[in-house]
Amino acid sequence: MKSVGEAMSIGRTFKESLQKCLRSLEIGRSGLGGDGKPWRIGTEVYGDRAILPRGVIARKLTVPNAERIFFIRHALRTGFTVEEIFNLTKNSRWFLVQIKEIVDFEEELAGAKK
Repeated sequence: MKSVGEAMSIGRTFKESLQKCLRSLEIGRSGLGGDGKPWRIGTEVYGDRAILPRGVIARKLTVPNAERIFFIRHALRTGFTVEEIFNLTKNSRWFLVQIKEIVDFEEELAGAKK
């Protein structure tokens, strides 16, 4: 059986607290994504800004797992709607919209770098 730990962070907004919490997981990520580190899915390795296959994302969202929050980011970047993600995860729409706003801002920042 896999142990599930807890993480707590305090911030002025939910988005700030979520990012701090993800950084505190000690898995080498700097938050939800956008840190340039690759993603390993089975034997495949994808770049941080790579668009993952929809089928892979849908499978990862359907089953609760420790990486699911990161695959919500990938789903949004791939073009899944909040409603599609809700139907796969049953996570609160409010929560999904908050993550979407983080991802949208990441895309804005990535576009500004060019």
